[in-house]
Amino acid sequence: MKYWPQIQSLSNQLNLLTELRLQIAKDLSLDVDLIPEKELESWLSQWIEIQGNHLDWLQLLYRIDLEFKSAESTWSLANRILEREAQKVIFRAQYSGRI
Repeated sequence: MKYWPQIQSLSNQLNLLTELRLQIAKDLSLDVDLIPEKELESWLSQWIEIQGNHLDWLQLLYRIDLEFKSAESTWSLANRILEREAQKVIFRAQYSGRI
């Protein structure tokens, strides 16, 4: 199941996009104001490119709970990160009974 599209479709009702932005900010150690409300995929792909050699990617992916895949494009990694973060938000909303 794809969680990122689910967040986009349910976001208006449940404000899940805000929760997703908070989760991304937490896991990437960023201020939530730096996370845009629109075009998250493009923003995250660009952020990954810019951060490139400045991050400990194994530690970051461990914190997000993703496997490391060598030679992965920034777009692919951004999509995997968004999908995993969306999954966390959806599961939390399901277990709290909001969905």
